[in-house]
Amino acid sequence: MRFLDPARRDALRRLVTRPPQAVALAVLAVLVLAVGLASGLTSWVPLTAFVPVVLVGALVLRVSRMTVLCGLTVVAVVVAAALRGGERPVAPSLVVVLAITAGMALVFARGRDQLGLTGYLGEAMLVELRDRLLAQGDLPPLPPGWHAEALLRPAHGDAFSGDVLLASLVPGTDRFEVALVDVSGKGQDAGSRGLLLSGALGGLLGAVAPHDFLPAANRYVLRQDWDEGFATAVHLSVDLTSGEAVVSSAGHPPAVHVRAGSGADVLDSASGPLLGVVPGAGFPPLTLTLEPGDALLVYSDGVVEQRDVDLGEGIGSLVRRLVALTPAQRAGALPRLVEEGADGEADDRTALLLWRD
Repeated sequence: MRFLDPARRDALRRLVTRPPQAVALAVLAVLVLAVGLASGLTSWVPLTAFVPVVLVGALVLRVSRMTVLCGLTVVAVVVAAALRGGERPVAPSLVVVLAITAGMALVFARGRDQLGLTGYLGEAMLVELRDRLLAQGDLPPLPPGWHAEALLRPAHGDAFSGDVLLASLVPGTDRFEVALVDVSGKGQDAGSRGLLLSGALGGLLGAVAPHDFLPAANRYVLRQDWDEGFATAVHLSVDLTSGEAVVSSAGHPPAVHVRAGSGADVLDSASGPLLGVVPGAGFPPLTLTLEPGDALLVYSDGVVEQRDVDLGEGIGSLVRRLVALTPAQRAGALPRLVEEGADGEADDRTALLLWRD
């Protein structure tokens, strides 16, 4: 290939090293031209047969090859129209349908190219990545006498959430750690940043000392330089032998400590600034002891925020419902606690309840 200039050699090398793409383009091109010829010469091959060919191309081709396929489709339609003549003219509505289909196919292929994904299995890779990262929030088995339940419900039933829940039983210790992070914004943008934080902070949880977790998370968010570059978070570290718990927060709704038979405490003193706002920020920890019969709840703002209701009232309502539960009623009660306080599905709703027999 020495007679080719470097740019053409690179283009040919890419074509050769991706044979499925090249073969798919060749097969689809032959189909397009065959459909165009057959629909022009016969009456039993409709021009709508172009639609599935273009849709298949959107699933398997990159945007450059998809552009070639769409160009060939235009040529085939023109050829079919010429062969049909005036007796069987091509309906304008059919041309509009084909144009819309081709445009949507190009947008789909372009979006996949921007993600660096090849073929229809690219989306499956994203789903697997999401599932692996969300698995970091799966609760590990706790020793006898301790129980925990978690709930994560993305807004509007979406598959991705701006809330991140991480849980870990630190190997070689009796320390249980939890982090609940809520990134700013909503929708897929918040969901993508949530996945990024899930992967990064999941590696920190249990790997650094409890008092270092939020400072390290703050440094990480600052480095991202997001347009909406902040998040709230609460971190919980519990010694499952002594019951000692350390709670620290970064602008997050306060955790709730339910004391057996004597009400509850809203832990609003364990709060520092938002993540990603103040370099070198400190996050004061609050230490307490979970006695037998006690419970501790952490949650995202979607659990307590309601239209025309003060945030403090929403938190107070959640605390009252939680205190009204007897220890025997706590198991399985988290979905009801979340649903009764949430303002529909407009926001992500995440909560974790930990209690001791």
